[in-house]
Amino acid sequence: MLDFTFATPSELCKEIASRVKAQRMRLELSQPELAQRAGVALGTVSGFEKTGKATLETLLRLVVALGLTKELEPLFLQKPTSIKELEEASRPVRQRVPRKIKRAS
Repeated sequence: MLDFTFATPSELCKEIASRVKAQRMRLELSQPELAQRAGVALGTVSGFEKTGKATLETLLRLVVALGLTKELEPLFLQKPTSIKELEEASRPVRQRVPRKIKRAS
């Protein structure tokens, strides 16, 4: 199993595709069956499993069709490791990035 910490984006794509394929196989679904359930073309499923390349929407359609949506919940959630981080997490989230101050030359 690939350690995501040190993987390149290309390696991550291939690993995720491999895991999607493994789940499809566990559920005993053929590629055409998964494509139909996900509402995508057969070539899309086949191409994704081979290359790991797909749009985010396609990946999400496959995840939903495979019943893996619960696996997405912890994605990008910040886990506070200190009281300070817990307090910061409870503050309202900024809607914009602060402007950079231009320095006079």
